[in-house]
This record gives sequence, C-alpha cells and structure tokens, in this order.
Amino acid sequence: LPHSFLLFGSRGFKVTLVVGEAEIRRTPVLIVEDTSMMRVLLARHLKAEGFTTILEAHDGQQALDQLAAHPEVGLILLDIEMPVLNGYETLAKLKADPKLAGIPVVMVTAVEDIEKVIKCLEMGAEDFMPKIFKPALLNARIYNTLERHWLRRKVG
Repeated sequence: LPHSFLLFGSRGFKVTLVVGEAEIRRTPVLIVEDTSMMRVLLARHLKAEGFTTILEAHDGQQALDQLAAHPEVGLILLDIEMPVLNGYETLAKLKADPKLAGIPVVMVTAVEDIEKVIKCLEMGAEDFMPKIFKPALLNARIYNTLERHWLRRKVG
C-alpha cells in the first residue's frame, strides 16, 4: 500500500507525496551483526518481506568496507556489541563521514540499558530494536525509518 504525506508549502500550496512499499523494498539494506544466526534471521525476514538487496557485515570495520563498495545502501541495521569496531564507534564514523551520514541507522541489539539506547539515538541513530524482535515491530520500524528518510530527501 502506498503511504501519502500531505505537506503545506510556505506559500500556502499543498503537495501530496506518495511512497509505495515496492519503492521501499528496493532499498539496499546492510545488516551489521557479529552473531551469524542473528544475521541469518534478519536477512531471511527482510527477504520474506520482499527486500531485494541485503548485504551483511560481521563487525563495524567490515560494514565500512561494504559501504565503500556499495554506496547505494539506504538502511543500516547495526548491533552495538561487536568486535573490531563496536556499534558506537561505527555509528560515530558513519555520522562523521558526509557521504555516509545521511544513511538511516536502526540499532538492533541485546543491550537493554536505556542509557545506551539513548546514547545511540543522540549519536544519530534513527531508531532502536531489541534483538529478540517481533516481525511486525521490526517491519514497522524499518518502513517508518525508510519513509521518513525518503520524505526528507524529497522535501529537503
């Protein structure tokens, strides 16, 4: 189903933007997770949802390497606790790089400490998901994040 956004311009005119789920599903997604089983679960879920391009990395450095090779990535699902570069370090590098700073990041982690979640959001993550996820909640977070990002690009 398409999602509509009604916007009012500075001169009083209104514009309706429509983004469809098919367009959202064409967004390349990078899963950054050190646990192979979790990477497999997330990738399977995204494929079942119709996402066509799913990339994987087992740590933050590999994620940065993937992004250098695949600049078309439109969403990153990022774990916090990882070897080499953890999620905080990876997020900081992403947000410091003008080429990567605009890619929305959803933190997907087992960390339950609300202070750590807040830190990620303050550093620029778009949203947070617990690792033990309910598919409907993961879908809502992914679609909402991509819709906001798409809307910002079209309007901004």
